Amino acid sequence: MTKNLAGALRFDSQNDVDEDLDLSAQESLLNGVLREHYNPDAQMSPVQIEAVSAAIRSRGPNCNMLVFGLGNDSPLWANLNHDGYTLFLENIPDWIDKVRSKHPDLNIDHMDYPTTVDASLRDPALTVRQAVVPDNIKSRRWDVILVDAPMGWRPDNPGRALPIIWTALVAHDDTHVFVDDYERALEKRYADFLFAERAKNRSVVLPRPATARLNASEMLWLFGISQSLSDKR
Repeated sequence: MTKNLAGALRFDSQNDVDEDLDLSAQESLLNGVLREHYNPDAQMSPVQIEAVSAAIRSRGPNCNMLVFGLGNDSPLWANLNHDGYTLFLENIPDWIDKVRSKHPDLNIDHMDYPTTVDASLRDPALTVRQAVVPDNIKSRRWDVILVDAPMGWRPDNPGRALPIIWTALVAHDDTHVFVDDYERALEKRYADFLFAERAKNRSVVLPRPATARLNASEMLWLFGISQSLSDKR
């Protein structure tokens, strides 16, 4: 899974890329963290994990990462971003308590979502107009944002309209944005509309093939352009 990480780390580094830069230390860090903290129950494919990992390290040190959702991959993201700040937002209190008991060092905030998938798809304009960015999201400049919650596979689930809207409102041009389950109607509709310009030429869809346990799914990666690369244009 990790054999291509050195090449991936060259993508869009926040710092100027020196041709003589030795990437072996970063590759070793990534491989070590993946070996220690990769959880086979994480609902992502190897290529999706590689992409998020490369984005985190391309913004380090001092990367600010925002994750909507708390899952089996949370310790992996926090440890990959060991020299930065990672905040997890979760809407299920019992799950927060369970994860905190195992990983007390994770930064976790409870977040309520007054939406449903059905309502968000019926009236997107109203959902966008009523969206107010919470203080804990707008108070920091985010380098990487991963939208992986709340649940959205049933019409009465909260859905991810608000996380995608909030992300669009706080993301900068250099922010890497990931939207998981992009094959679903809500995720695709909101991401395509709110990130229309970036999606044209700075995005890629990362697959997760079906397994015995999981259906096939997709993750949208909207590339962030680093200041160092922007200055060279």
